[in-house]
Amino acid sequence: MIFNNIHKVVHISCILIISKSIHTKYFTWFQIIIKKLYFKIFFVLRKCVVSGRRIVDIQYIFNAIAKIRHHPFECTFLNLRLTKEIQSGFLSEFHFICEICHKEEVLRTEPFTDELVPINLAIVASAVHNGQGYSNIEQFSASLDMPCMSNPTYQKLHEEVGEKMKCIAWDATEEAAKEEAKIAYENGDISKDGIPMISVVVDGAWSKRSYRSNYNALSGVACIVGYKTKKVLFIGVRNKYCTVCKKAEKLNRPPTKHECYKNWTGTSTAMEADIIVDGFRQSIKTHNLIYNQIIGDGDSSVIKKIQVAKPYGNEIIVKKIECTNHILRNYSVRLRDLSTKRKSASGLIVPGCIRTKIKENLLRLRFAVTKAIIFRKNLDLPQNQKVKLLKTDILNGPFHVFGYHNKCDSYFCSGNKDNEINFVPELQKCGVWNDLIAAVNLVAYHSNSLIYHVNNNCVETYNSVVAKYVGGKRVNFSLRGSYNARCNTAVSAYNYGPNYLRQFYKKSTNFSPGMYTKKFIAKENKRRYNEKTNCSINSRPKIKKKIIFGPDSDYGAVDEELGCQPLAMTKEEFENKKIEFLENLKLDEVNIFKLERRTVDQSSNEEWKKERLSRLTASNFGKICKLRKTTIRKNTVISILYQSYYFHGTTATSYGIQFESIAKTEFENMYNLKVLPAGLFVDFNLPFLAASPDGLIGNNAIIEIKCPYSAKDFSPDDAQKQNKLKFMEIKSEKLILKKNHSYYFQIQGQLHITQRNVCYFVVWTPKGISVDKI
Repeated sequence: MIFNNIHKVVHISCILIISKSIHTKYFTWFQIIIKKLYFKIFFVLRKCVVSGRRIVDIQYIFNAIAKIRHHPFECTFLNLRLTKEIQSGFLSEFHFICEICHKEEVLRTEPFTDELVPINLAIVASAVHNGQGYSNIEQFSASLDMPCMSNPTYQKLHEEVGEKMKCIAWDATEEAAKEEAKIAYENGDISKDGIPMISVVVDGAWSKRSYRSNYNALSGVACIVGYKTKKVLFIGVRNKYCTVCKKAEKLNRPPTKHECYKNWTGTSTAMEADIIVDGFRQSIKTHNLIYNQIIGDGDSSVIKKIQVAKPYGNEIIVKKIECTNHILRNYSVRLRDLSTKRKSASGLIVPGCIRTKIKENLLRLRFAVTKAIIFRKNLDLPQNQKVKLLKTDILNGPFHVFGYHNKCDSYFCSGNKDNEINFVPELQKCGVWNDLIAAVNLVAYHSNSLIYHVNNNCVETYNSVVAKYVGGKRVNFSLRGSYNARCNTAVSAYNYGPNYLRQFYKKSTNFSPGMYTKKFIAKENKRRYNEKTNCSINSRPKIKKKIIFGPDSDYGAVDEELGCQPLAMTKEEFENKKIEFLENLKLDEVNIFKLERRTVDQSSNEEWKKERLSRLTASNFGKICKLRKTTIRKNTVISILYQSYYFHGTTATSYGIQFESIAKTEFENMYNLKVLPAGLFVDFNLPFLAASPDGLIGNNAIIEIKCPYSAKDFSPDDAQKQNKLKFMEIKSEKLILKKNHSYYFQIQGQLHITQRNVCYFVVWTPKGISVDKI
């Protein structure tokens, strides 16, 4: 407003001067003054304030600044004054005016050229390529204090990116189809009409996770991948929702003109089969290929719909080959389920040792199938004969694993091994053998597919790439065509690898990408090549053996971790402190008895915790007594002193706490003895020693109870046979405690400190109880 008024005043002054016919030289002088005044006022009132960051093509900026030179006054960039900035998303135009000659200049953050992808389009493409959306771009801009594009601009550019990625994906599928056709011609896989016939792998994915209960995704994608090239030949997307149409429906008015991506009204689960059938129908028209074999998971609806559709007429029947991984995975799930059931299907009780035996051999049962597949597949025999032999081997697998080798083939097994136990009769006795054979029969039923030894890993990989571009299925990109664009991007990335960025750049500009894009592509290609090379050379990771040469200078050096500092006292002072400490531990018989009675709650009693921290308890006697003369004592001392600070319980200790009272009750009923609670006993002569037995029996006995977690599925006798009770041994057909085990030292210490003569050492499991009277 002020600027406009001043402009009018100056303009009127000039008119008045001219009208009065002032002398020419005076007029020229006055005109220059007025002009200078005009621009000084202009610069003051039209000053432009720029803040924040911008993304610029730095070389273009340097060149543009260097080219600014106004003749005849030789004005440069230093003489320019910024008047305004025009923003268009991430692109900015800066308008300048020269303070001397008043000429206008415009600088952009990047040039308008066909060789460069526009910054706004590049930003949207980058968001799509990283599984992000408009909200991420907005937050990115805000974090960098940078102007951002509007949502309508983003949507418009997103459609452009989607169209380009669709074209790139189509080119990628065409190239893959030509490679598959070439391989088919070389192998002679051609129909009567001269059309190449190939095997394909199929699978589908959805825009959200179902968690096996909620199958209502708004979008779904399915792909057809060539088995030889492992490249996508076809994808299709089905969408149940369009946000523009939905809004118009709510407002009871026709939708505005837009590209509608809604193309599905059925259930979400039916999307996969519909897309794949559509791909089969188009295979000859689009790629001049026949998909005569389909590799997939156990979804039978897909093959059924293909066989009903008959995309290649009655002469060519599409054959289904089941994925080996899915068959074996389901087999493992059934076996694992058997190993957890306490009863067989016939209602007989399955002993814990049998269930454990099955659990221990889960991998062996699977390996028996995989090894048979590999051997039979490579035999030079007719296909039907190989299938028959494979089926026999699969059915024999459980017999071999559980110790019965009469039916084993020579390539598979060399016969009975020394000391090997045949568990088949035991499995049959409890009825679980029939359940096991039922699971194996289901695997043998698929021998026709297993003989090919193929899997659908390639489509699973494509699905994982899709998941990356749709934000891990955590973001709803199904509202307005974004899901289509991202699925096409996944095809380009899957078929071309990192080079899909080059394809996008060329599709957008007809030129090669810039230096940093090329560097990234080269780096990614090198990384992938190294991964493949390392995988082929080092197919099995080598386990580096740990070689111990004895303690080094850092052995047991945990002082810094514990915060220990050297004692600021002399040797004599230390000895005096030690004597004083031991004197304070001494208790008479009355106080020993009172302390024991006050601490019968043991671990739930704070006094029990405090008093035992100052003493060496019987549970550590074995650890100390078995130390070698050459063993450094430092670590042992630290573990005893600080174990209570670092040990917070394990599954095994929790298990013992849960069942100790049950074991005590069972012992009382079995021996008709009463077990009384025990507290902390302190040795009368050696007050730095203490013990806390699990209970007291009469005046002359104690009890120590062990509920080993490792033996929870066995009886004590069976657990010892299975080497689950390493502290027990059998002598004279009786289960007893080993005298060289730390538990034996613990019990002897308890007997000495409590001044009692007998200990009942109880080992309890849900399957039985064992008592050793020591």
